[in-house]
Amino acid sequence: MKLSVASNWDMALLEGLENIPEVTSIYAKLPFDIVGGGRAGMVVPSVDWDSARAYIRASHDRGLSFCYLLNAPCLGNLEQTQEGKQQILTLIEQLVDMGVDSVSIANLAVVALVRRNFPNLAIRGSVLSWPTNLPRLKYQESLGIDPLIIPYSEFNRDFTMLPKIRSGLSCGMQLFVNVSCLYNCHYLAEHANSVGHASQIQHNNQQVKSFLDIYLWQCTRRRLLHPELLLMSRWIRPEDLHVYEAMGYDEFKIIDRSRSTAWLLRATKAYADRRYEGNLLDILSLELLGDPVGFHQDIENQTRERMRHYTSKERKLMLRMLKLRSRLLELDISIDNAGLTDYLDGFRKIRCAETYCEDCRYCHKYAEWAVRVDRTEADILAKDIGRLLDDFLTWQRG
Repeated sequence: MKLSVASNWDMALLEGLENIPEVTSIYAKLPFDIVGGGRAGMVVPSVDWDSARAYIRASHDRGLSFCYLLNAPCLGNLEQTQEGKQQILTLIEQLVDMGVDSVSIANLAVVALVRRNFPNLAIRGSVLSWPTNLPRLKYQESLGIDPLIIPYSEFNRDFTMLPKIRSGLSCGMQLFVNVSCLYNCHYLAEHANSVGHASQIQHNNQQVKSFLDIYLWQCTRRRLLHPELLLMSRWIRPEDLHVYEAMGYDEFKIIDRSRSTAWLLRATKAYADRRYEGNLLDILSLELLGDPVGFHQDIENQTRERMRHYTSKERKLMLRMLKLRSRLLELDISIDNAGLTDYLDGFRKIRCAETYCEDCRYCHKYAEWAVRVDRTEADILAKDIGRLLDDFLTWQRG
């Protein structure tokens, strides 16, 4: 088993990972650069170029390869212009000079640009390039992308497709294990583009604007109203890794770059040990639910610093958001991992892509005893999120 772990640029994380031999690589990026990534710049720890260079050197000293993320799916057509292509190539040159071992790219036009100009630089895949069927996966393999990142929503519990993918492709493959995006999320493309732009330096250099992340709040509200959605998310329990290994998958990816070092080490150790006793939300990455001290301390500080540049109305809305976030993180909610011992077995028979969830209700039944939540407080929070979203849509009118 090989583990690839999100990095928050903390040296203490490297020291902890050094004691987990299953970890072979880490991945990260600067909060803002010309391409952007899969997280808004304000919700990941800050780091400068010199510190990043030292960190990559330290990771190599510990035998870890380093992947730099360039996985924003939309660059606002930057890749279509001569000036934009040169800016992208300048960034790649800086990264190579800094010692990165690979880059993860979502935009396939950027893949082609990098492959042409840096033929020896390893390119890893991204789920944000939407390789959601066999022909798309095969095409990305032909571009020299290795490993491919298998889209979790489409494939993590599709035991018909997973063996076909593995047998039909010769490149390496990674599976996300602790991602908690909603199954077939309605906002997946919009959210990916939104956070991608919110991590691009050209947007950061403009007048600072508020960033509520309306998509994240919409999804959180749905989880509160429908706790079975927590089980429908395509995470993999540490105890179930052997199921995927038996199909030929041996490399697994752990998120999230916004997390504290203690949280990342806890999640990584759970998957390395192939077991976790207690609340599964302790190791699944939910951005507004779960461990209240599981996030990197930089995040709230950065948000409050940016608020100094907001308008009065923006600031009031963001203060409401921060207070609501604190209440969400205090919510008594858990997923009983021990109660899910045979949960994955049901997906060997269920074809989720061909089934209406309300007709199936398999996850609903498990949620009745495996998901524990303060129902009264969850309903109140859902209503308050609804008011926040409504005010976000109308606040400019006053």
